[in-house]
Amino acid sequence: MTTRRSVLSLLAGSAIAACQPVSPPVVTRGAPDPFEGGIGGTGIVGVLTDFGSLIVNGLRVEITSGTTIATPFGQASEGDLAPGQALTIMATRSSDRLVARHVRIDHALVGRVAPDLTVNGISVRLEAGATGQLTQGDRVAVSGLWTPTGVSASRIDPVDAAADPLLPAAPDVIAGVIGDGGPTGRTLGGQAVRLPDGASAPGDYIVARGNFTEGVLNAALTRRGRFVTGAALLRQLSVEGYLEPVNAAPRFRVAGLGHSFARNLTLDPLAQTRAAYFGRYDGTFQAAAGYVLPDSFAARRRLLIDGYEGGHEADVIRL
Repeated sequence: MTTRRSVLSLLAGSAIAACQPVSPPVVTRGAPDPFEGGIGGTGIVGVLTDFGSLIVNGLRVEITSGTTIATPFGQASEGDLAPGQALTIMATRSSDRLVARHVRIDHALVGRVAPDLTVNGISVRLEAGATGQLTQGDRVAVSGLWTPTGVSASRIDPVDAAADPLLPAAPDVIAGVIGDGGPTGRTLGGQAVRLPDGASAPGDYIVARGNFTEGVLNAALTRRGRFVTGAALLRQLSVEGYLEPVNAAPRFRVAGLGHSFARNLTLDPLAQTRAAYFGRYDGTFQAAAGYVLPDSFAARRRLLIDGYEGGHEADVIRL
């Protein structure tokens, strides 16, 4: 279980088909396969709901001695993983199992909680059943998923470097998708950001670290791309998220993802809901289905660890 000290150490170290009940999207022996037999490197972006291997988007992903674990700020270990964290996983298949090659703990935001309970100028909504709380003046690491209007937080961890003299102050962080506009000409998650020259282009996913002041994140360092390690092997994706509108076909993208959907998909049925998407990746995300998920972290945790039994039902939208 992640402790306060371990969080500090990590930060300092750096058309439409009919809806129908479906079986749980769990890749394991004898269970349904949401990828429908796809092979190749599997990229997984979602929130860790539980252990028993890692359970993310209903997928069980094994960790081995060869798995590397990191944050944007440095190396981590299996003991630093905790429910509610947003993860980016690069996995491969071994027989009927998914085995993680690389796991990265993603914090959408790191910064001080403002009087209006925003972090780095970005609205944060705490989900039902989430870990932690937002308290004005606290420095926090926010884990969760982007929505069109901010971050839906499944975990809030305190980041109080002043309490530990061995640790330097952690930088402010926004990790999201670059856009045009604002006083600096660039936004990140809708918030004004000042980036190093040539750091990114609109639509890119980046992690920007720096200092948030006077409504602007002044980024000293950036890292571009979701799957930095093993990206060339990526053949299929599982992504949990909320849709946000864009001008280009198919008129939506997953907020905060940085990978475009194939243009021929019909995404309107999922425009207002949280879902886990599964499908091939060939430079664009050829999602085949979206599994509707509840907004509550507590409800998702129950649903994805036990399947859709015990009165729980979910819809699948074929895309």
